[in-house]
Amino acid sequence: MKKFIHQSTRLNASIYKSFNSFTKSQKLNIWLCDISDLDNEKYEFKIKNKDLHIDTLGSKIIEKKVNRKLEINLIEKNKKVDSIVEINFMKCAPLTDYCTEIHLLHKKLDEKDRHFFNRFWKNALDTLRYFYNEEWIIQDKDLNRSKLTGRNVWFSKLIMKR
Repeated sequence: MKKFIHQSTRLNASIYKSFNSFTKSQKLNIWLCDISDLDNEKYEFKIKNKDLHIDTLGSKIIEKKVNRKLEINLIEKNKKVDSIVEINFMKCAPLTDYCTEIHLLHKKLDEKDRHFFNRFWKNALDTLRYFYNEEWIIQDKDLNRSKLTGRNVWFSKLIMKR
C-alpha cells in the first residue's frame, strides 16, 4: 500500500515563475493560503481551500534546489500531522520554455491523512493551474505549440523535422 500521495500538473509558465509560486508569499497568497511566513525558510500558513482547512505550525523548507526541487517538513497542528512534501519542477519537453511540469509527493502519511491531503493537493494544484492556464489543461499534443515554446511556429516545425 502506498504511503504517499502523488499529484502533478502542467503550467503555462516558466520554471522560474512556477518555482516562485511555491516560495514567494505574495504568490502563495494567490493560490494556496491566506497568511504565509517564509522568513528564515519557515513555511507557516492558513489554507483557504474551500472546505479543506489546514493550519501549519513550525513547518519549514528543509531542502531547496532553486527552480528544481523544494522539500517542506509540513506540520499540521490540528491533526498533529508531521509529514514531508516534495515538489519537483521540470520542463514539460525539451523545447518548452513556457511549460512547467510540477510533481508533488506528500510522504509519511497514514491512510486517513492520505485521503484528506490527496483531495487537498488536487484542489490546490487545480487552483494554481487555473491561475496560469485558466481552463486549459496542457496535453502532450500541445507541447509543440508556439505559446509554450516561445518560438515561431515555422521554426518549431523546422526543428521537429531534423
